[in-house]
Amino acid sequence: MTTRPPVDARNDRAAGWLRWLPPPVALLAIALGGVMFAITVLKGVRDPDLFWHLTTGQLIATTGHVPSTDRFSFTWLGKPWTPHEWLSELLIYWLVSGLGRVWALIVFGLFPVAIFAVLAAALRRASGARVLALALPFSVGAYVMIGFVTVRPQAISWLLLAGLIWFLLEARPERPRRLLLLIPLFVLWANLHGLYVIGLGVVGVYALFTLAGRTPMSSQRGWVLGTLAGIIAASMVTPAGPIGILYPLRYIESGDWGLANIAEWQSPNFHEPAHLGFLLMIMLLGLNAGRATPGWLVALSWIGVAMALLALRNAPIAAIFAMPTLVMGLEARLRERDERRNRQHKPMAPSRALGRRLLELVTAVAIALGSMAVLIPRDLDAAMDASIGSRFPVAGVDALERLAPDANVFAEYGWGGYVIWRMHDSGAHVFVDGRNDMYSQQVLDDYTAIRAADSGWQELAAKYGVEAILLPAETTLTRGPATDAGWCEVFRDKLQVLYLPRCPAA
Repeated sequence: MTTRPPVDARNDRAAGWLRWLPPPVALLAIALGGVMFAITVLKGVRDPDLFWHLTTGQLIATTGHVPSTDRFSFTWLGKPWTPHEWLSELLIYWLVSGLGRVWALIVFGLFPVAIFAVLAAALRRASGARVLALALPFSVGAYVMIGFVTVRPQAISWLLLAGLIWFLLEARPERPRRLLLLIPLFVLWANLHGLYVIGLGVVGVYALFTLAGRTPMSSQRGWVLGTLAGIIAASMVTPAGPIGILYPLRYIESGDWGLANIAEWQSPNFHEPAHLGFLLMIMLLGLNAGRATPGWLVALSWIGVAMALLALRNAPIAAIFAMPTLVMGLEARLRERDERRNRQHKPMAPSRALGRRLLELVTAVAIALGSMAVLIPRDLDAAMDASIGSRFPVAGVDALERLAPDANVFAEYGWGGYVIWRMHDSGAHVFVDGRNDMYSQQVLDDYTAIRAADSGWQELAAKYGVEAILLPAETTLTRGPATDAGWCEVFRDKLQVLYLPRCPAA
């Protein structure tokens, strides 16, 4: 007959195991991160800019320098271009060429996981946030971000923004020199993506509240202001030089063309279910009223909301700013509720706590792995091919490569990057692509006029030297005006139509 070990011995062993198991907050990040990872991988290639990012990365890798003039279009060829995310493009190219596109997708699928893990750790340390306080804000933030997660350089900046918030929450006057760590961070960030400007704004807001005596660093104002000056100078350490710091500011004013033609530059439409998460986030921020949250974080939350109301592409930034504010406010309310009810949390016996933690661990892993098993296709390569084939002109470019491999191609704006990726090496160029910040308003307006078959479109096409037209099947130009003007329709399917000036010889 066996005898059970004494209770104290069981509790000692249980306490030892508990130290090795992830805390509940980490388990929430695992569960939510697993779902976001699965959704990111499921979505595959959604960002049309990925293709010209890849081509730019290849160009940098093969030439050994960052270009300063356009290489890919025939409307802006040789004119100034600032690849402000050149390092991200190089990293993406190395990922795809070295590990393959599937692994590149998997790596970027981990960015949402890392964002939630960083914020969970930061909020646990800053406010002692429990799982109940994290669950709702994180779920709303995840819903806001779902529409934007894919392989894109912005994901790197989102993670850096989350890390910057953690860093500032940890800032303490007895360790002011730690602020100087931000200087090398911004040297890196300024070469990775243009959203480093938002990072500068975050530190700027923190500095203003420090001057007003509203942060723990108020007694070390000189260090905060010196760090702000240092990161501004660090942001100029790019191939573009000091003037490069002004380039990302072009995105603040996207122009009439961008507002009219690019969905991400437009304001959210709250009649669409995909935008309801953002509306809910705004309502929760209003109800939270900045409770138990540092003023600089509350200010950033509403700045993020204003940015996303102006342009939907800023919604992930708004979510990253809002989640800490909501979590801190909710945690404060939960503590007030406990105090009103005179609820005292008695420590749970280690053996019982171990059983509960193991159940939580199994549940979190089941949610994460279950999401991956249900959502991620077994043959990712085939799924990515199908996704690309349903969104981009694969067959039309196949025909172009056979018939006119070095043509000046008037392609759909969202297809320009794909044409660049497939045909740049053979000498082809595009009219426009996703670098709308580079092109002049006149070029973009002329693109719209030709695409819509406005009066005089033929003269415009001839002036620019258009040698091929590749557009979606439902556009105005493909419904008769192109053939009426003498262009030869050489390929058509449900997605795309390809025209050449003359029909190829049989």
